Amino acid sequence: MSDLSDRIREYMRESADRKLTIGRMTVSRLAIFGIAGVILAVGAVALFLMLFAKRETGLTFARADVVNGYSYRIKDDRIYYRTADRIYTYDAAKDASTFYPAPQIEGFDVSSTMTIVYAGSLFQIQGTDEARTLTSGTILDVRAGHNYAALLYKIPGEDRDERFILIIDREMHSVNGISFKDSEIVAFDFLDAGDTEYLWVSTMDVGQFTEESIVRIYDCGKQGVMVHYTTPFYNQSIYSAYLSDRCLFLVGTHSIIRYDREEGGGFSAERDRVRVYGSTIVDFSAATETAYFIAEPVAAEGEENSLVRLITISQTDDLWSNVMQKYLPSPVVGAFLYNGSICVFTKENFLQFSFAGKKLNDLEPAYAPIYAYRYGQDGFFVVTEQNCYRVTIE
Repeated sequence: MSDLSDRIREYMRESADRKLTIGRMTVSRLAIFGIAGVILAVGAVALFLMLFAKRETGLTFARADVVNGYSYRIKDDRIYYRTADRIYTYDAAKDASTFYPAPQIEGFDVSSTMTIVYAGSLFQIQGTDEARTLTSGTILDVRAGHNYAALLYKIPGEDRDERFILIIDREMHSVNGISFKDSEIVAFDFLDAGDTEYLWVSTMDVGQFTEESIVRIYDCGKQGVMVHYTTPFYNQSIYSAYLSDRCLFLVGTHSIIRYDREEGGGFSAERDRVRVYGSTIVDFSAATETAYFIAEPVAAEGEENSLVRLITISQTDDLWSNVMQKYLPSPVVGAFLYNGSICVFTKENFLQFSFAGKKLNDLEPAYAPIYAYRYGQDGFFVVTEQNCYRVTIE
């Protein structure tokens, strides 16, 4: 009986040892499988981020056939710049560069449909047979529109030089000549309203105690007749104008002034005025009932700016406005509106924000930009110390 009891106890001990060993082996295997699973999961996430996240948030730099070191003008998908004897056009969409011989010119301007050059009293639109000459006066500046161009020129007078603006068509025929005898011309340019093309002119009169600025708007298709004349703006000058489907916005050194567009052409009286806080407007969009302006503070000479503002203005009868500002980690070289967001190139970073101020992207560009521009709908033109690039967001 004792032997039988001993055998049973021995068997129970061996069974317990086997179970303990099996249990330890099972735990070890589970631990190994668990660690392997974690490694595989981490690898899968990393692979996903490499393949997809980077593709969605990266920047692609492509070398542009543009010579570095010039002043650039951007119209749609084209970048224009002038050398000593040529005007170059770089089509960013086609990655192709062409040039227009223009030796000994003093200045030029471009639009999506024309290039106009001038020197002294001579002027010419690219594609016409020969240059033409003003009957009198010296050209100071030009602007190119869609179907029209405008020449600012002066004629010497006894007390002061008299300023004129001549509106011409694409064949360089005169449309209207406008005198600004008692005013200084601050800015002038074209506004494209579809079937209608306007020329706006901002002038400044300096009185005994105040500066008085006025904007006049002319309908080029109606022989350049004046269709709008603002009340005076005191102690500020108007330097830019933007046109949407709903409104006209005049941008001054202190304010953005809104006017409504009226049926049949023309504009309403002033509807709203929004402070710009000593800023310069650098981009504009108004595809909805809201108008958006990107503003950069006017920096003192020798200083750099690291602040960008988004000014939002209603285009409806419900008048309201808002200002949101972002401080950047390094000086700004270009700020833009892009697909419902704000994109900023600094000397060290590329940042993207929502209109509410949420950071969407914070990237380090492959090349350090010194200037950045936007072209077309979704491209950026970046100038570095050595080269020029087309940049897109992946």
